[in-house]
Amino acid sequence: MHAEVYAARKRWFVDERKVVGGHALALWWIPAGELPTVAEAKARLAHLEAHGPTPTAFSFKVRFPPPGR
Repeated sequence: MHAEVYAARKRWFVDERKVVGGHALALWWIPAGELPTVAEAKARLAHLEAHGPTPTAFSFKVRFPPPGR
């Protein structure tokens, strides 16, 4: 469901890629019960920008399975 809502964002917002210059979000797997920090999110987003989708940071378009699968 997240992908559907994210895809519909253009109806509600200005194209964020024009505003932030590239990806607007990065996805990654975290252990259950762990909370990511803002600093970690920024680092993952920078990794996605620099390297494209990898298991370290990816997008809804290119996904990776959880570690160990």
